[in-house]
Amino acid sequence: MAKRTFRIASLFVPQMLAWIVALNAPHRDELTRAVSLALGPIWMAMAGALLLRTIALVVAQRKDPDAARIDVAERVDVLTSSGAALAWFSSFAVMGAVSIGWASLGVIGVLGTGVLDLVVLYALAVLGNGDPIRGGVVTRKLTPESVTEGDDVIEEIAFSDVRIPIGYRLFVTGRVGPRWATSRHVLEATDSESDVVLESEVGPAVRGEHDAEPLEVWLEDTFGLCRSAIGHVAPARVTVLPKVRSVDKKQALLGEGLGARVAKPKKRLPTEGNMDLREYRQGDDVRRIHWQRSLATGQVVVRVPDEIPPDRPKVRLVLDTYFPDAFALSCDAPAETLDALVAVWLGVARALVEKGVRVTLVTAAHQNGQVIPKRLEMTRRSAAQAQALGAHVTWQGAIQTHELFTDEATFVVSHGVHCFPPNDPKFKWIVVVPGEVTVPMWTLPPAGRAPFPLGHPENRWSHRTEEVRKIAIARMDHERAMRAMHTNVAPPPPGSFIAVPAGDEIRLEAVR
Repeated sequence: MAKRTFRIASLFVPQMLAWIVALNAPHRDELTRAVSLALGPIWMAMAGALLLRTIALVVAQRKDPDAARIDVAERVDVLTSSGAALAWFSSFAVMGAVSIGWASLGVIGVLGTGVLDLVVLYALAVLGNGDPIRGGVVTRKLTPESVTEGDDVIEEIAFSDVRIPIGYRLFVTGRVGPRWATSRHVLEATDSESDVVLESEVGPAVRGEHDAEPLEVWLEDTFGLCRSAIGHVAPARVTVLPKVRSVDKKQALLGEGLGARVAKPKKRLPTEGNMDLREYRQGDDVRRIHWQRSLATGQVVVRVPDEIPPDRPKVRLVLDTYFPDAFALSCDAPAETLDALVAVWLGVARALVEKGVRVTLVTAAHQNGQVIPKRLEMTRRSAAQAQALGAHVTWQGAIQTHELFTDEATFVVSHGVHCFPPNDPKFKWIVVVPGEVTVPMWTLPPAGRAPFPLGHPENRWSHRTEEVRKIAIARMDHERAMRAMHTNVAPPPPGSFIAVPAGDEIRLEAVR
């Protein structure tokens, strides 16, 4: 808000000060008279146009209920940072020329002020109410709409009947989310009121269900002095399924007391059950003699009791998503840690299913604004459902991990062994160490030289200072995240596993 107020004030305050200095000069020579005659009419014309535009926007708000959402200050704020800088430097040049009598400096100041005022007058005339789209249509599509983690995503932005005034360009920028690449596009005035489709790669895809941030669209003149209000258009949605990785040493996950592996005799009466037949042997229970078959074959035949086949082991695979501090952190560490947990969760589930284990996936996830337990029987046919559940889960602060435990044998996939679960051998921990899966990668703007081509607005000192400030905050949040993830945790007990996702594989190391 302070920056906007400064830019609006820069439209008339610097020139007014220069005009006052020229009018009140102690020695009114030809230079001061020329400056007064040049600045006065231009300043009054520009100030009058700005006043008329403000009145028109206020009247539109009162007449049209749909226009009540218009921010008058935003639509009047037509100067860029470069335009504001030109306004002040030109006025200082005029005041300096009047004070010391340097005519050449006065020419430069009046020229800069005159160019700025003409550009502002033209902007107020052609930008209308400041809406950069003004009846045009902008649509956006992310393809494919459902993609696997790490794959490329193509962003298609279609423009139809978007009017771009002569001397202006349409700038478009946006991203899917904080961990995605930012796309930037420019349309020239030659593309005005035509159908244009722009494509760009915004991958690799990051796991999750993403409601893409709306695109920022604005018009800016070729001098970079004036611009329209920033419009937000064309949101989109994409679902990124987690990549299911293979697990090495999967045999180590078996034999952990997850279920019986030998045949168990059924408890039935001698005359019950569907059984095979064989000849009578000494010691057989006479109640098992099949008299009808014995008479037909001419020998004593007995029923053979059947058995239950070897039982399939059964295990619950719990994903720990309890981390309420994640929402207060601006770094990527919590999200990257959860991505690794989901990868291990699904990878271990698939490895156990391939070994014949019955797996039940359990976690806590958001649904209709609430956090509820989610449960899914993992089979080969339900792999797609498991991936969809893995894409849906996020950190939550409502259901703690131990609330998902039962008396069944359980593997817990977590970023640490929490202190509250009971010391029970049926609980096995698969720990993903956050420091192994999240590596901070910050790039400071290079010192002493511009990171972008000369004249690029992101070369500004204020922008680079803001980037350095964001990096400093991200570093502090990363340290906070590491401390929070290691709070109230204990060393993995013997029998647990340390999991490290590496490429297309998950490495498991047993804790002895």
